Amino acid sequence: MKPFSKNRWAVLIALCAIAGAAIAEPSAGPAVQCTEGDGFVDVSEGGVPILRYSHGATTVPKGTGEEFARGDYVSALYGLKGELLTEDYPKDHPHHRAVNWSWATVQWKSEVRDLFAVRGIWSRPLDRPQVGTEAASCIITAASVWKWDDKTPVVAEAVRIRAHPRNDQGRAIDFDIKLAALVEGLEFCGRLDAGYSGFNIRMAPAEGQKIVFHTDPAEARPRRAWADYSAEFSGAKGRSGLAILQPADNPGCPQEWREYPQLNFFQPVYPGGKLVPMPKDKPIVLHYRLWIHPGGANDKALAAQWNLYNNMAR
Repeated sequence: MKPFSKNRWAVLIALCAIAGAAIAEPSAGPAVQCTEGDGFVDVSEGGVPILRYSHGATTVPKGTGEEFARGDYVSALYGLKGELLTEDYPKDHPHHRAVNWSWATVQWKSEVRDLFAVRGIWSRPLDRPQVGTEAASCIITAASVWKWDDKTPVVAEAVRIRAHPRNDQGRAIDFDIKLAALVEGLEFCGRLDAGYSGFNIRMAPAEGQKIVFHTDPAEARPRRAWADYSAEFSGAKGRSGLAILQPADNPGCPQEWREYPQLNFFQPVYPGGKLVPMPKDKPIVLHYRLWIHPGGANDKALAAQWNLYNNMAR
């Protein structure tokens, strides 16, 4: 590996400050295991795959243009029985990723680039992710920069992914995403007016799709918000479910829910379809939990999981 330039070290130091606490040291015999590969980290438990985080550029499927190559996202997410829940590089929308955090509108100096559709701006890793374990969980901490025209660093990104051990109800996977502009005058949002993109999930084709959204009334304190997607996925008998939980301290919470059932796509929308500043001096911090469970949505169980997640230390 080539040594870092002074500029790359400066960005890495900034990202470490954004990321906060250092990664925990590995413990003996973790329940959840991390295996590092060339450009990715695989996470599993007891031989059952949980996810793959791809920090390097993923391999473009045959028939898909090389311009759609990308990294810095979860390229595969699995159910409790090892069934694949997500789809990457779908033929109808090859820019869609399995689980990712990318925005369709990034504006700087009156010009626009599209991180979501992989046009004119790319998230590039600064180095290999840090990988460790804590309380039988696997933790991946990755530092990346968004590069304007694949040249100029404009945003420092730090993401922390924590895969918890499975319990009787399911498995939690936490995402902490911090974004800080490296240039003045940067603005961003989802697709203009339409609002989609941000933290989004493309699910795998499956039978019996059902999408359920829950947001507490405006007077509720705190206002709970979750969404659940369930179906009968190939590789497992019965239904498998995947919920997104957004805690009360998220910006714009409760964020609006969005679904595109014909595309097996759902997400919380932040910041929506109108540009907002991304300041240099105050990082934007987003938190989401994925809850993987058997069966369909269960309001009582999801409320209990939301309470656990909302009250945990971050």
